[in-house]
Amino acid sequence: MSFIMQETAGVMGASAATGALAGEMAGHGAQAGLAGSVVPPGLEEISAANAARVAAYAAEATAILEASSAVHGMYGASTGTSAAISTLTDALNAAGLGNLL
Repeated sequence: MSFIMQETAGVMGASAATGALAGEMAGHGAQAGLAGSVVPPGLEEISAANAARVAAYAAEATAILEASSAVHGMYGASTGTSAAISTLTDALNAAGLGNLL
């Protein structure tokens, strides 16, 4: 029989790092929106169409990055919760309550 050992302190650290990465992704989402408005279009219609297309791509990139940042943050929170539950379970088992549950 083999056992799986989990270092809950390491999992909690990974959870905090994942939360920090989610914040960084949110910042990149804000930057993506600004990148689409750097150069104003020229007077001809092709420049205006291209500027509108770039702005649409920038808005789409911003939306994707914001959504993925939210998912990343939820993943980090659930990883931390999982580690906390594992720690609690280990403590209950160590106290001899595992047989009563």
